Amino acid sequence: MKYKFLVVLVSILSFTGYSQVTGAAPTGEAGLFNSAQGGNPMLNLVMMNLRVNEKAKGGEEILGSPYLTENFIKSKVYFGEEFVGDFFVRYNALNSEIEIKETALEEENPKRLLANQDLRVKYGNRELRFTTYITKKNETKNGYLSIISAGDSYTLYHRLAVKYSEGKAAANSMVMAIPSRYAHFVEYYYKKAGVERIDQLTQKKGALLKILDKEIKDQVNSFIKEEKIDLSEETDLIRTFEYINSIDTSS
Repeated sequence: MKYKFLVVLVSILSFTGYSQVTGAAPTGEAGLFNSAQGGNPMLNLVMMNLRVNEKAKGGEEILGSPYLTENFIKSKVYFGEEFVGDFFVRYNALNSEIEIKETALEEENPKRLLANQDLRVKYGNRELRFTTYITKKNETKNGYLSIISAGDSYTLYHRLAVKYSEGKAAANSMVMAIPSRYAHFVEYYYKKAGVERIDQLTQKKGALLKILDKEIKDQVNSFIKEEKIDLSEETDLIRTFEYINSIDTSS
């Protein structure tokens, strides 16, 4: 079968913007990488190597990491329902970029995978999907989310986010310098069936009940009380959405 695959390669854009390159589907791992070696000047441009790891001012190392894991994990890459191949993947949560290699060899330079909404990467125990979502501040953004609970009424998503905080030099010998660092945190998003948008979820009972249909609010409220649900915990959040999706609203 001929894959209808947009060329999934490296974006030369920063994390603030995205570009799409269309073309015939490369089949398998070798095809994915070799497709950039042809005569198309744009493809040769996008095969630029990743930027070197940045350092804080003064050359000191930054504490923490922009990555979910520092090592590359063997992962399955799909385009739509079509399996493209097994690759070694590392997720840069700061820039919302997937870095990809053919092998686990240190000497192989990774590439940046071009973001596309048909792209799916089974990375560890999660499946990363590039999509558009809306934050609490009503900002529309693009990035990778993972579905952690899905049902007929609601779909619940997980997003790993990373914030960079620039350090401060010591004002004098009595005060310690504050190093620059990457801080990891998690956000959750939901999609209601029939609504074509994904919104950030506030992990408080009142906020959760507010997004639900009137006829199921009391049931969900009782469930949260009786089961002593803590919505700040992912396992309890998943349990709650599984319960919401189990409620029969047909009568």
